[in-house]
Amino acid sequence: MGAFMLRRSTTLRSAAGILLMTVIVSAPAEAADCRGLADAEAVICEVNDVRAGHGLEKLGKDRRLQRAAAAHARDMVQRGYFSHLTPEGEKLSDRLRDTGYITGRVTWRVGETLAWGRNASSAPAATVTAWMRSASHRRILLGHYREIGVGVVDGVPAGGGGSTYAADFGLLAG
Repeated sequence: MGAFMLRRSTTLRSAAGILLMTVIVSAPAEAADCRGLADAEAVICEVNDVRAGHGLEKLGKDRRLQRAAAAHARDMVQRGYFSHLTPEGEKLSDRLRDTGYITGRVTWRVGETLAWGRNASSAPAATVTAWMRSASHRRILLGHYREIGVGVVDGVPAGGGGSTYAADFGLLAG
């Protein structure tokens, strides 16, 4: 994937690990068909498909998370950086306050995944697969969130063709 390398370990350390892998592989869930959707919608579909395969609830779409994610992806491409922090040090929580997702009256938990790629690695399914191969991104995708917003922008922070993704996840309580 673009700005970061993802490594996949194929070594299984025990017979139980092999059995678990066999159970997961041999018990396919009814996979969603995410083809033909706009890129942001396809990412949400792919993430929800992965979550369903792990027995987790689907995430609902939130327009405020989507606005923050789209603005951050666009900003990274326009200004040529790739980070959860803007060059001025603005964090995800700051961006979500700006959209009204986080207010002083709620308890919140948020997460963010970023990616960029060129050619086949810039496709929504490839992006979600890459996130799932990274332990820190996998934790976010399978985390205890309820909502998601995804922004996908043409171009990459390093310049040139491809796509840049930002996916923001949230959980609000009272």
